[in-house]
Amino acid sequence: MAGHRIDMLDIQRIIQLKARGESNRSVARLLGINRKTVNEYVLHLKTTGKDFFELEDLDETSLASVLPLPKVFIKPDAYQELSDMFPEFKRSMQSSGFTYLNIWEQYRERYPQGYGYTQFKEHVQKAFAVQHATMHIDHKMGEKLLVDYAGDRLNLTDRASGELHPVELFVCVLAGTGYTYVEASESQGKASFLGSMRRALEFIGGVPKLIITDNLKSAVTRSHRYEPELNRDFKLFALHYGTAVIATRAYKPKDKALVEHAVRLIYQRICFHLKDRVFFDLHSLNVAIRPLLEAYNQRKYQLKQTSREQLFLEHEKLLLSPLPAQPFTLLVHKSATVQKNYHIFLSDDRHYYSVPYQYIGKKVDVRYNEISVEVYYQSKRIASHIRSRKSGGYTTHKSHMPDNHRFMQECSVESFLYWGKSQDTMIHRYLEEVFARRPHPEQAFRSCWGIQRLGKTYGIERLKKACHRAMAFDQYGYKILESILKQGLDKQDLADEPPALPVHENLRGATYYS
Repeated sequence: MAGHRIDMLDIQRIIQLKARGESNRSVARLLGINRKTVNEYVLHLKTTGKDFFELEDLDETSLASVLPLPKVFIKPDAYQELSDMFPEFKRSMQSSGFTYLNIWEQYRERYPQGYGYTQFKEHVQKAFAVQHATMHIDHKMGEKLLVDYAGDRLNLTDRASGELHPVELFVCVLAGTGYTYVEASESQGKASFLGSMRRALEFIGGVPKLIITDNLKSAVTRSHRYEPELNRDFKLFALHYGTAVIATRAYKPKDKALVEHAVRLIYQRICFHLKDRVFFDLHSLNVAIRPLLEAYNQRKYQLKQTSREQLFLEHEKLLLSPLPAQPFTLLVHKSATVQKNYHIFLSDDRHYYSVPYQYIGKKVDVRYNEISVEVYYQSKRIASHIRSRKSGGYTTHKSHMPDNHRFMQECSVESFLYWGKSQDTMIHRYLEEVFARRPHPEQAFRSCWGIQRLGKTYGIERLKKACHRAMAFDQYGYKILESILKQGLDKQDLADEPPALPVHENLRGATYYS
């Protein structure tokens, strides 16, 4: 298996595609992962005794527990080392007596653990190739959706100043039929990009097997000639919709020739008709784009007696996977440290959210969207809250608090009086006096809490009689009631046996000497 474990989202996507019946070769192609790596992960997953549908239901923590531990070793980036020497190779290739063997020997002197001669020659020839043959590709129906932004942008007009603000033009094309979606968006930022992607899938009414996008910063974390690294949110988007995503090579327009051609047509069929119109907001601009887009999809091909829309409805739409019940919502990821007050601070809202107090001092992962905030520790969710935008406010679950903090929060004059009234009028009157005789209500909280415990220990009926006896001697507090109940004085009749001395918590009673 690979020296380091691949991203957990990639493993989940492998499981998802296998559950859908894809072959290992197809999974490797759709995800852009080495086929040998896919074979090894599939082989190991089969040894768990669970089928792919069962594995698909596991959360990250459970799935990680059935995967082998990654091997820990350092592997240099061989291709990066090789590409660093390309300027030297270029000069050598222009010299007489040049051979690939000579420059390979120079390379191995510098990097003894680098590529062998065959791989070295292949990479160098690819890097310095001047001419490339082209070919026509027949794309499978329902397989690919190609995504790009137009180079020339449209404009919105500021109502007050008349200043023009450029906006992006998002374009995507189904490779099988050329069926196209276009919208104006605020920017190429991650939120705008994923929002446009979601609306594009809703427009075509299904999900293709593969989404191919340009090397956008909102989609790609690290560009690479062969294996660009997709960002986590785009992987989550793909996992949510049950599709695969890959990025084209940077500065290689032939990788996305179909959508490049569509962008040129969009300029002619849509942008040309909008260039002299004034728009003040994105909504009105997109409302104007929609009928022009429909006309574009309904326009017949020059060499075919059919349109993009007709081909899509008759041949491609049925091959798309259904949309999930809920649309994708972008989650923002941030790290935080649980503070001593067992809350994390979300800087976007300047608001505090609680987590179980046992995680004080721990580094946690905070994931939030427009509606909710979730906190994870080592891939396990430990807290979930409705998002609040109250600056400086606190959102706290009682279950997250230590017992003593929970007790103090739950204590209030109203809660204790409500409890007393629900038990008996005598107890209610007694608690009222307990609060009335303290300078501050909080000074009576522990006494009232103790009185509640006496009710559980001795029963409400005896507590009621003890309150009656204590009130007769104008004594109010937990200790006097405890003394009465311990000595059984609540069982004596006050009218028949008036005490000679006032009752207080230090009175021993006749039973002490028997």
